[in-house]
Amino acid sequence: MSIDRALERSYQNPIIGHGYDALSWLLYGPIGGRNALRERALDFIDVRAGEQVLELGCGTGGITQKLVGRGAIVTAVDWSEPMLRVARSRASGARFVRSEITSFVPDRAYDLVLLAFVLHECAPDARARALDISRAALTERGRLAVVDHAEPEAGLVPKAIFSMIHGFEPPPTGAWARSDFEAEITRAGFAPERSTRLARGTARAVVASAVRPA
Repeated sequence: MSIDRALERSYQNPIIGHGYDALSWLLYGPIGGRNALRERALDFIDVRAGEQVLELGCGTGGITQKLVGRGAIVTAVDWSEPMLRVARSRASGARFVRSEITSFVPDRAYDLVLLAFVLHECAPDARARALDISRAALTERGRLAVVDHAEPEAGLVPKAIFSMIHGFEPPPTGAWARSDFEAEITRAGFAPERSTRLARGTARAVVASAVRPA
């Protein structure tokens, strides 16, 4: 499995964390706001106090902070040290691990594995690997949650925001956002249970359980 070296270099840029935060704040402002998107996603996923949560691709910790605030016990993983520096200051109650998500080796079982706005950056083989790791990391009754970009079905403003996202995100973003998340999730050994659209259709959340041998 290959790693996009250009993408890797960009995520080690010293200012990437602050730039990422500023850009996401600007993009989601016209469609309800970044904070509302995160809160509604976690409400839909039904994050519970005391749950062991693995967040693969935590970025600058915006969702990590909210997970900790809801009482979850969080292990947050990212490969960008500049982003992790911001995340550590934002969510000091979490345990942070620096690792590329497809190389992460879980050291415990988790009630929830969350991949938020990360799979769109991965090539198909890397997405499959990340989902395999997620499945292996779950408890018997654990669940997977994927939150990511989606192509809006209607609305000039949401469609304009979606087009702007393409200008900043890696090339695979468009194909992934237009795809059926559930199909790849199912191929990885999960049973999708429910999904919803967020931020006026520019994002989707899918919750799934792992299929276990009979």
